[in-house]
Amino acid sequence: MKVFLPVLLAALLGVEQAHSLVCFSCTNQNSNFYCLKPTICSDSDNYCVTVSASAGIGNLVDFGHTLNKGCSPICPSPSINLGVASVGTYCCQNFLCNISTAGGGLRASAAVLGLGLLLSLLSALQRLGP
Repeated sequence: MKVFLPVLLAALLGVEQAHSLVCFSCTNQNSNFYCLKPTICSDSDNYCVTVSASAGIGNLVDFGHTLNKGCSPICPSPSINLGVASVGTYCCQNFLCNISTAGGGLRASAAVLGLGLLLSLLSALQRLGP
């Protein structure tokens, strides 16, 4: 009995308690206001993730915006901007750390899109040539 208690005490003190990650979560929301629900992640989840997707042309045309937050075992691929559509990804590993909107939905500038359109038209006109 004298040996059992010190061994038990050493085992209890040496064992680190596992703390589950807690992240904000939501699915297909248009505003971060609706994405403030805390969720306890499973033991296999290592990241809090925010994915923000949007499409539009500068401030001229808005095709929509969606926001998703939650727990994930991996951090998804980085942000992508395709000109008129973009996906922003933000990963973190702390308690309720995914409060941000992952860039808030990136949009292409009207000037960059206009320049791309002009260069495409010039290329097409050169092919038609004399």
